[in-house]
Amino acid sequence: MFQGIFIDAFDHDKKLAELMSTAGRHGLRINWQKPVELMKLASHILANKPDLVVLDHRLNNEPKYVEYQASPLAQQLRESILQSVTLDFPIILISSQEDMQTFLDNVTAHNLFDRYFTKSNLANGSTSQQILSLVKGYKQLIKQWDKSERWSKVLAVTRTEKVEVAYQAIRELDRLKAPHQVAHAILRYVIDRRGLLLDKDNVLAMLGVSKSGQDVEALFEILHRDKIKYSGIFSEGWPRWWQHRLADWGKNLCGKSLGNLETAKERVTCLNQKLGLKLSPAKSRWLNHTNGLIWYVCDSCHQPTEFNYSVIAYEPLPYRFLHPKRICWKCIETGEFKEQGLETDDGEELIVEKIQNGEIRSGT
Repeated sequence: MFQGIFIDAFDHDKKLAELMSTAGRHGLRINWQKPVELMKLASHILANKPDLVVLDHRLNNEPKYVEYQASPLAQQLRESILQSVTLDFPIILISSQEDMQTFLDNVTAHNLFDRYFTKSNLANGSTSQQILSLVKGYKQLIKQWDKSERWSKVLAVTRTEKVEVAYQAIRELDRLKAPHQVAHAILRYVIDRRGLLLDKDNVLAMLGVSKSGQDVEALFEILHRDKIKYSGIFSEGWPRWWQHRLADWGKNLCGKSLGNLETAKERVTCLNQKLGLKLSPAKSRWLNHTNGLIWYVCDSCHQPTEFNYSVIAYEPLPYRFLHPKRICWKCIETGEFKEQGLETDDGEELIVEKIQNGEIRSGT
């Protein structure tokens, strides 16, 4: 069983250690303990060689721990572990909802943590599998660290798929010097965003399927049977599907590429006929009907959208295998994309201005 350490000052938070733990021979037991002086605490943690460390963000409500903060401790642990990558481990930050915003505003600290959760997230019991997946993912990275073709093993990519998944670009990860740096990059740029992999909503968008209709779970059972699902690092915590496998599967099923089935209704008609399902087509938020070429999920509202009725979001992209985020025209019209911290790319300025000043209006 894997072992973790949870640093927190409050006795009533001991129960969170149990909520983050997972039973079983290959599970995770997290032990709660109170903080001490930073360097002493860091030395204690490293001496125990944990498989996971969980840090409360800050303990301002407890006067004797007012100097404690998670970020300096995490920084010390990360720097120390660079000397021996085989001892690397994930670090998770937890916090109250109020303090979480303070942490999120401090962007320089984000890279220190693999994941951050509010205490209310932990209380609903939905995070233990993700936390265990982080631990197992680190063990996999460490095992493959000095091996050739490590990324194909870590991502569970077959030899014939390397061109499909931009393997040459993925090898840009070679420049990273420790498992925690690679884990952060994979979580942020592969698991958390549309591109090489798709989450459930983006799978449905690419297939033109409404997530509120019938037989959605039956569809995903078929995709699992046909090996479309991603089985690489962190897949146990975050279910994902390969974009290129889904595209090939759709082409083989329908006799033409999904992109050549120009409406959500056409794609769903094919799926229902070939698979014996009763799926419903996704509706365009801009056009308010099912005859649009639905292809993405908007990164602002997370509703299905089309290439023609969405714009590129601005963001510097550090790796060549990344796909830019997209914002649907409806979110441009309402301005809600700003609430999600998104910014439109300057190259989209003309169309954005026309939508915002009412020259172009939605069909709703």
